[in-house]
Amino acid sequence: MKSLIALSLLLCFASAFEIREPRNTQRERVSPRISNGQTAAANQFPYQAGLLLYYGGDFRFCGGSLISEEWVLTAAHCTSTAMKVTIYLGSIYESDAIVQLEVHRRHFIVHPEFEMRTARNDIALIKIPAVTCSPAIQPVSLPNHASRHLTYFHRTVMASGWGYTSHTHRSNSPVLQFAYFRVISNEECAAAYYGSSIIHDGKICTATDNRIKLLGGDSGGPLVLASSKIQIGIVSVTSMLGFGTYLPAAYTRVTSYLDWIRDKTNIEI
Repeated sequence: MKSLIALSLLLCFASAFEIREPRNTQRERVSPRISNGQTAAANQFPYQAGLLLYYGGDFRFCGGSLISEEWVLTAAHCTSTAMKVTIYLGSIYESDAIVQLEVHRRHFIVHPEFEMRTARNDIALIKIPAVTCSPAIQPVSLPNHASRHLTYFHRTVMASGWGYTSHTHRSNSPVLQFAYFRVISNEECAAAYYGSSIIHDGKICTATDNRIKLLGGDSGGPLVLASSKIQIGIVSVTSMLGFGTYLPAAYTRVTSYLDWIRDKTNIEI
């Protein structure tokens, strides 16, 4: 998104920041995006939110998910320093939202233990004026408490967003994209990141390949089970180069934060 640097390993925390890896490693800073994904159909992802965040002179696009008529779930690294956000709901076309809301940062709730350097507790909530549900606007389902210990290992999942669609096309897709991925173990994920401290119990990871790259939708966007569309992840950390292909993508594990979400929103989970 910003400057292009000669690189050997590229780590991206959505549209904002990167992890420090071995000394002298060079990287470029870009947004996560879905490369070689599919174009969404109308109303296929009615919970998808687009977030245009204003940082006092700079704008950045992130994703989010509608979890009730009054709350949007996203990543802390998208919202922690933002002044305000414009939220788009109800259309697969970024420029044709049914609902458009402007929300000031006083309505952001960033996890109090969020760590920018490691992306630990990378989760945030945005309180919005109540929206009217329709076929185009519907809250996503969250896991119930009985699911909190599930690993989702080998499950097929979907990520969606308006992010970049290729390395060379460095602008948001005008239409919502999505892709399927496979959940891998945190042990496999941590090994790929050289045992990095970013992979812990509060993260869930997916494998990538040379054809479809997450790059995962926009930062803060939803990762859902393909079978039920229950949201189990929030796009947090992606990496573009490594081992001759793409490293796994890491998401905030929603089941680790069910109590926090319930306490802040009063949503029954």
